[in-house]
Amino acid sequence: MSIFAYYPKIAYKIDDYNYLKAIDINVVSKLKDYITQYRSIGYTPYVVQDGESPDYISYKFYGNPGYDWIIMLTNNVHSMYDDWPKNSETFKQYITEKYGSLQTAMSTTKYYYDSSRNIIDVLEYTSLPSNSRSLETVYEYELELNTNKSKIKILNPNMVSTLESGLRSILSKPIV
Repeated sequence: MSIFAYYPKIAYKIDDYNYLKAIDINVVSKLKDYITQYRSIGYTPYVVQDGESPDYISYKFYGNPGYDWIIMLTNNVHSMYDDWPKNSETFKQYITEKYGSLQTAMSTTKYYYDSSRNIIDVLEYTSLPSNSRSLETVYEYELELNTNKSKIKILNPNMVSTLESGLRSILSKPIV
C-alpha cells in the first residue's frame, strides 16, 4: 500500500456547498524531519540509469515497486519533472523546447571561466590567453544539472520496515 494512503484527509471547500476530500500536505514537514533522522543510517549511493523511475528502482532494491515513495522522500524528490533525472529522449525534448534546438543550446555560452573556474565576463574572457580560459554552453550546463540529479541514495533494505512503521505512526497522529 502506498504511504499516501496513510496521509490524513481534510475537507477542502470548493464553494459554499461543496467540499472535496483531499490529502493534508501539512504533514510533509513532519515526514521530512523523520526521514532526516535516517540520513546517517545505511545509505548506498546509486546512479540512476537512463529511463529508470523511482518505482523501478524500488523494485530493483526492495522487491516492491510500491516503495517508490522511499526513493523520492530520501532524495528530496518532489517533482518527477523538476527533481528526477530526465531520460535521454526527454532531455533532448526539454533542451529543444527551452532553447529552440540542440544546436542552439550547444553553441550558446552560459558561463565564461578563468583558469581557476571563476565565472568572468566576456571582456575578461577574451583578454585571457586561450590556455587560461574556458566556457560552458547552456547544453553542458543543463546536462550537468541532469547528471547530478541521477546521483541518489538508496536506504538499505533492512531499514524499510522500520521507516515505514515509523512514518505510519507519524501519519496516524493529529497534526498540530
